[in-house]
Amino acid sequence: MRCRGVILAIPYLLLCQPSSGAQSLAPNPEDQNVDVCALSITGRQPSGPKVTIADLYFEGELGMPPANVEQIASALRQQTYSGEPDEVVDEVLERARRGWQDHGYFKVQVHGARKMLTSSPGNERVAITVQVEAGQQYRLEDIQFNNNKEVTSVKALRSLFPLKDGEIFDRSAISKGLDNLRFAYAQLGHLNFTSIPNAQVNEERQTISLIVDVDEGKKFSITSLKTVGLDDANLNDSLLKPGNIYDKRLVDLLFEKYKPSSLQAASADSRISEQIDEKAGTVAITFDFRPCPLQQ
Repeated sequence: MRCRGVILAIPYLLLCQPSSGAQSLAPNPEDQNVDVCALSITGRQPSGPKVTIADLYFEGELGMPPANVEQIASALRQQTYSGEPDEVVDEVLERARRGWQDHGYFKVQVHGARKMLTSSPGNERVAITVQVEAGQQYRLEDIQFNNNKEVTSVKALRSLFPLKDGEIFDRSAISKGLDNLRFAYAQLGHLNFTSIPNAQVNEERQTISLIVDVDEGKKFSITSLKTVGLDDANLNDSLLKPGNIYDKRLVDLLFEKYKPSSLQAASADSRISEQIDEKAGTVAITFDFRPCPLQQ
């Protein structure tokens, strides 16, 4: 499972650590102990009882119109939760925090308490009260980039963020932009690209300047292309060949081109194994096209 995206949280911007050394970025399809069908279709199965949020209340300094608050509440009620009740409360609080951050309340604080309504083996119904201290609402002042050596056009990098200067600071839009940035560099061979966003808050203007520190990392080339469940010869007409610079977009397109109908629900990331040789700057790619049994 890849962990290169960026998650915005309060009060810090948290970043998944870059990978290093020769390693696989996905389950090895040739490892008979890995059920790639289960991974690609069902993902990791939750543990613990199913928890239903029967009632959800927001109290305190909400800062937003009732319609926006209800939108966040509705999204939280529609989620499927599983685990111990206290863990579910923590998850609800984190999702609520993100909801306020999407509306510019960058420093929002949330606290919660739960009340058990009914409990039966495997199922629990709870009521959750969330205490909110929204604080100030902020707008985006600008986005700057440091250490961007290969892509020197700030305009090009800035266009990857779906949020204009002066608009309400939106955590999801910033997170999407950071993900777009990672994908753009992955098309240029930078498999280990990372970006560290630092938010500088101007309380007087109620704005946030985002400074993105870029670590482009080494440029990788493809050392081999293999398949499981399909003749390797079928890949000969592709734009990807050994010796070419790694391009994440082309890798995903190649998977989509050749995957059988039984894998329509499978994601490329769950079915592509990438063995990285950090020292040599190469990556060996294996596509797993083995069909999965139909799910009942």
